[in-house]
Amino acid sequence: MTTVTSNDIQELKDLLSAMREETREQISSLREETRKQIDTLKEDNRKQLETLREENNKQFINLHKEITEVKIITAKIEVTIQSQAVLTPKIPDLIEKVGELKNWKQIAIVAITAFTSATITWFIRGGNLKP
Repeated sequence: MTTVTSNDIQELKDLLSAMREETREQISSLREETRKQIDTLKEDNRKQLETLREENNKQFINLHKEITEVKIITAKIEVTIQSQAVLTPKIPDLIEKVGELKNWKQIAIVAITAFTSATITWFIRGGNLKP
């Protein structure tokens, strides 16, 4: 059997102490690196968030302008429709009158054609009223 001396125990204590110190330094180093990475990520996230906010604000402003334009156009269309609503009941009367004018045009064309034919015939017959 081997005997453990106080020197061996002291060496183990020193080794454990050194390992503890090294582990603490590694943990401290890892914490510092992690903090830096977290800070970097936070800053990146802040920048991205700010960029997104600006883009959203621009889009919101553009949408607001477009909605305003649509409202203006809609108002103009409504005014036009309201002004034409008075004329809508008169359309059947106007169509009837146009139809009547069309009939008068036909009658006038027939009358002018008849008068022209009679005049030409009269000249052909010698210009007198005898049969």
